[in-house]
Amino acid sequence: MSADSADGIEPVEEFRLRARDWLARNMPPAEAEGFAGRRASRGDEEQLAEIAEERRLQRLLWDGGLAGICFPREYGGLGLTPAHAAAFNEEIVGYRYPRRLQVPTTTPCAAVILEFGTHEQRRAHIPAILRGEELWMQFLSEPGSGSDVAGAQTSAVRDGDDWILNGSKIWTTGAWWSDWGLCLAR
Repeated sequence: MSADSADGIEPVEEFRLRARDWLARNMPPAEAEGFAGRRASRGDEEQLAEIAEERRLQRLLWDGGLAGICFPREYGGLGLTPAHAAAFNEEIVGYRYPRRLQVPTTTPCAAVILEFGTHEQRRAHIPAILRGEELWMQFLSEPGSGSDVAGAQTSAVRDGDDWILNGSKIWTTGAWWSDWGLCLAR
C-alpha cells in the first residue's frame, strides 16, 4: 500500500490513469490556432459563446470528478496534492480546457477567497467556481500605475458592515462577461 492510499488519498498514478481515461473519452481536442491569435478579431457574440463553452467544459470536469484537484473537500474540491494537480496538467495537454476559468477565476481569485474569505463566502463561491457557474476577474489596473500591485492607490475603509472604496480601476480584460470581481485595495 502506498503512502497516499494509507492516508485515504488516491495514489497519484491511479489518479493520472483515471484522468487520462476520462479526458480521452470526454474532452474535445485542443484547437490548432492559439488563443492569443484569435483574441483581437473576436466580436462580443463570439466571446460570449466561447465563455459559455468554457463554462460547459468546467462543468464537465466537475461532473467527471476532476475539478478543484487541490481545493479542500469541504468546499467542493478533491482535497488532493500538488502532485495530483501536476499529473492532471500533464494529461490535459492536447485537450481543450476552460483557461479563462483557471486564470484569474481559480488563480488567484478562488485562492484569495480560500485564504481570506469567510467560511460562508468559501461555501457560497468555491463550489460555484469549480462547477463553472461563477467567473471572477481581478481588478488591479489603475490610472497612472497600470497593473503594478505595489503602486495601487485605491483604498478600502470600513464603515460598519460595509467597505467604502476610494479610487478607480481601469481596463480589466473580461470584466464585462464576468460574474464577480475581486478588487485590490489598500
